[in-house]
Amino acid sequence: MRYIAIPTLLLAILLSACAGFRPEKEATVLAISPENAQPKQEETYTLKRKVAIGRFTNDSRLATSFLNEGSDTAERLSRAANDILSAKLAATNRFLLIERADLQALENEQDYAQITSHKIPADYLILGSISEFGRNTTGNVGLVDRSKKQTAHAKVTLRIVDTRTGQVIFGEEGRGEAYSETASVLGMGSTASYDDTLPDKAIDAAISAVIQNLINKLSNDPWKSYVLNVEQDKVFISGGALQGIKPGDVFNVYKRGKTVVNPQSSLPIELPGEKIAQISVVQMIQGTELTELSIAKIIEGSLDGVDSKELYVSDK
Repeated sequence: MRYIAIPTLLLAILLSACAGFRPEKEATVLAISPENAQPKQEETYTLKRKVAIGRFTNDSRLATSFLNEGSDTAERLSRAANDILSAKLAATNRFLLIERADLQALENEQDYAQITSHKIPADYLILGSISEFGRNTTGNVGLVDRSKKQTAHAKVTLRIVDTRTGQVIFGEEGRGEAYSETASVLGMGSTASYDDTLPDKAIDAAISAVIQNLINKLSNDPWKSYVLNVEQDKVFISGGALQGIKPGDVFNVYKRGKTVVNPQSSLPIELPGEKIAQISVVQMIQGTELTELSIAKIIEGSLDGVDSKELYVSDK
């Protein structure tokens, strides 16, 4: 009787564990380092900068490993990073984003439709790379339970290049991690194969870690536009309401500085411009973000005898 009671007691414990167990749903949790800095949508007046996102390379060991030879994993992650960064910048409503990643596809479509292609220069070019990427699966198997944790981590590097000088004016790294956990008791609960969305979520987290600093740098640099034509006291400049310009805005007009060659780098450098006038916006001419115009009047200085191609407008 005593020997029969022990197995009966064990069976009762196991049955009570089964009765009290509630199967867990698979959950995905994002952990970001440094702390998450989601981009803020612009709610106040600002002048939009023209920004292009260039190449986004995958320089991680996973991308160069012979184990991934013939796989499109590296290319797919690069495209995902480019799309994530574009979406986050567009959500702020602070920039005019110019397509660069799919430029060839865009030009092919324009040729097919017999549309003249206008290559619009950007003020800033953003270059990025996935410098680290990895994933792993860990688990724990107990007497009556088991758990499984899938993790993906990424590190991205973002740089801003001033297209007028070719100088890198900003660079920062961000890390991100995404993981999912599943658990089961006595074979009951959630189970999962590898979660293919984890790499994208880890890259999203890494970009989110540095996106606000990148946006602040772009927004704090001087805004520039161009003088298209001067007719007596009227000054026609590119940009309008969709770029953040409004009647009454006052801008400085500069004459471009001389271009010299730096003997140290053998690269041409444009010297700082000279402020020669100040203008105030009086009228807007509607169009798209890239075709609208503004008419301004000269309130200080003079533009007489200066070729409009030698002029540019700035808010600082």
